[in-house]
Amino acid sequence: MKIREYILISLFVLSSFSMISQERGMKPVQVNIEGTSTTLYHQSHALLIGVSAYSAGLPPLPGVVEDINLVKSAMENSGFNVVTVMNPDNAGLQKAFTSFISKYGQGANNRLFIYFAGHGYTEKMPYGDDIGYICPVDVPDPNKNPAGFQEKAMPMRQIETYAYQIKSKHALFMFDACFSGSIFSTSRAIPEVISYKTKEPVRQFITSGGANETVPDKSIFRGQFLRALQGEADGNQDGFLTGTELGEFLQSTVVNYSSGAQHPQYGKIRNPNLDKGDFVFVLNAGQQSAVGGQQPGQVITVEETSLVRYGQLELTTEIGGELYIDDAFIKNVNANTLVTLNNLTEGRHNLVIKGAETYEQWIDIPANETEKLTVEKKLTDTAGIPEMVFIQGGTFQMGGNDGGDDEKPVHSVTINNFYMGKYEVTQKQWQEIMGNNPSYFKNCDNCPVESVSWNDVQDFIRKLNEKTGKNYRLPTEAEWEYAARGGNKSRGFTYSGSNKVGEVGWYDGNSGSKTHPVGQKQANEIGLYDMTGNVWEWCSDWYRSDYYKSSSSSNPKGPTDSSFRVLRGGSWYSKPARQRVSYRYHDVGYPSNRSDVDGFRIARTE
Repeated sequence: MKIREYILISLFVLSSFSMISQERGMKPVQVNIEGTSTTLYHQSHALLIGVSAYSAGLPPLPGVVEDINLVKSAMENSGFNVVTVMNPDNAGLQKAFTSFISKYGQGANNRLFIYFAGHGYTEKMPYGDDIGYICPVDVPDPNKNPAGFQEKAMPMRQIETYAYQIKSKHALFMFDACFSGSIFSTSRAIPEVISYKTKEPVRQFITSGGANETVPDKSIFRGQFLRALQGEADGNQDGFLTGTELGEFLQSTVVNYSSGAQHPQYGKIRNPNLDKGDFVFVLNAGQQSAVGGQQPGQVITVEETSLVRYGQLELTTEIGGELYIDDAFIKNVNANTLVTLNNLTEGRHNLVIKGAETYEQWIDIPANETEKLTVEKKLTDTAGIPEMVFIQGGTFQMGGNDGGDDEKPVHSVTINNFYMGKYEVTQKQWQEIMGNNPSYFKNCDNCPVESVSWNDVQDFIRKLNEKTGKNYRLPTEAEWEYAARGGNKSRGFTYSGSNKVGEVGWYDGNSGSKTHPVGQKQANEIGLYDMTGNVWEWCSDWYRSDYYKSSSSSNPKGPTDSSFRVLRGGSWYSKPARQRVSYRYHDVGYPSNRSDVDGFRIARTE
């Protein structure tokens, strides 16, 4: 038996009603197929179920919240009416399925999208079969309470039952988790034309991995699924995306981007009456003859016709490496070579080149499809931009019982994914951005900048954001403590990465009464340096001694006002007692105060 870290289940169902409303999701999808006007679907509805805040023993899944938001946006852009259910218990999960299916799944030509994101579990039975489960918010750990798990979890056979109860002719189920595939066949017969595919009934299934493959909370599968909906999976360029094309695309790309850790599977239900058709998405109608005199470059959605514009990017770089756009690998590029990228959608895109050096910047793609954007920059220019470490979110116990009253009560806090500076911001980095060096301990480029007030830091961040196009900020106090404790890899140390203060920090017993270059001591569990000692680090929060009594349990941001800002981590001048990961400092926390013991590191969310 093995816990799956994460499941994404998408259910596409096609059905119809005789009365068609003009609100979102209620307008028919019409296209011309081989010269004949065809109505593909009458209505489109989406049910999104996300479970992230598990309460009975399973770990939380902060990435689910982002997945729900991104899939909701994609479905609305595709013309779906979207219903969202977050953190249902066992009864709520069953009701979500049955209510949605009874309301929207009884016709022949509606399109329903049912998406589940949360924990899953696969159990190996004594008779040899694997049984998969999806987990509502109140499911206990099956290894600790197997009877309670059986009572609360929903078996995949129940999903199969729901599939049979739907009267719509098409259904596509997607599971972002490894799954045995026992309820579907891996047969991949492809009907020849769209007109045939839309007539015959089908129940299709796609999984993000094979049996015994662990699926991460930060989902590669979900990202590639959304890119497929944007047209990347349309292999034959006919303007349609079928369930089979989607399965083939995900099988190829997810294996690649997971470095072989995930092997998506796809197929159809083991029923000769439900394995003939193929689910169909209409993509760029410019690829085909469109209805109503529409011109190439337009796309039909179920709600309205909208213009899809593409830009072209010409990029000259001075470094080579792997080129990524919006976290998706595009191609390998050579140094000092012109690279042309076509059909980039209008708007802002994150461009990253990973080679011997890494460079990242935002690129604006113009709306006019005839216009070209030429970028000729030295991509080695990263001066002043601190190196960041990705911190996977999770739940931890914030505060401590060994310190003052302001560290109490110890309370549970959930933190979303974010990035944290690997090191404290250095004097050299401050100089590159601000053009000056306010530090008391000068002539040490890689020492942390100090003698900077909270207000000074806001000026630095503003200029850094202008340079990079990103949204850097100070960490919240809760983010800082979660990261200092080692995030979801925490081993419960007193200091950040050790129970011995001298292993991880510069303090009054070893500093020689001065700061030291960053990164010389041992890193903590997630690769952050100097979270203990060297300089106190400003946080974004106001300080109040009794705040923990009323703090939010999810991504707290501190009191709304006070006289002081919070500092964390201790300094070269501090006693070990003030270096503890739970210690809260505010005595010099006036926003305008400057001291040679105060510095900072940065964070960002995106």
